[in-house]
Amino acid sequence: NYPGGYSKGEKVVNETLYVCCGGKGYDKDLYTDGTCYNGGGHYQNIHGGGGATHIATVTGVLKDLANNKSDVLIVAGGAGSNGGWHNFYEGSMATGGGLVGGGSCTHYFVSETDIRTNSKTNTGGGQDGCGTDGIKGGFGYGASTTDVFAGSGGGGWYGGNASGGEGLTFEVNGGGGSGYIGGVDNGITSNGVNNGNGKACITWFYKNR
Repeated sequence: NYPGGYSKGEKVVNETLYVCCGGKGYDKDLYTDGTCYNGGGHYQNIHGGGGATHIATVTGVLKDLANNKSDVLIVAGGAGSNGGWHNFYEGSMATGGGLVGGGSCTHYFVSETDIRTNSKTNTGGGQDGCGTDGIKGGFGYGASTTDVFAGSGGGGWYGGNASGGEGLTFEVNGGGGSGYIGGVDNGITSNGVNNGNGKACITWFYKNR
């Protein structure tokens, strides 16, 4: 799997916060015990995208908060998966996080001597919806592919798309999920920072009265 995103910000709160950490994605060689928790798409529990990590003022996984978006403070997007082509890697692609999750590369792997290109690319999630190509993700979840050699999307504010559909070949990577900082002050969100399970850190500062 590719690296997931990172988001941070500040917020004055006087209420309970609920933290939901995303599970690492399934990967043929690296993450065989992964869960894809909180929105990572997968194919039959393999080749899965990473889940998002979020903090909200209501409980629940991100996809269940579609009617409570204003209660979500911050999201770090999960990365898309590289499917069965675990030994073909382009580090800038399929990463999670940022205002728009990373998309797939145009290359796909057939054999060590046969690496082909596709005219379309799988797309990551954005701030207002999912990308145009591939099997569509949605709010809080990355799309799941329908093929053993295809990549699935990572979870996020809007999840990444999976390979297949809309004329997109099955052999490319899944898109990454987007981050979100609309519920915090001084927020930043970045692509491709964290590997493995998601994590969250809250540092308390008491405001002077």
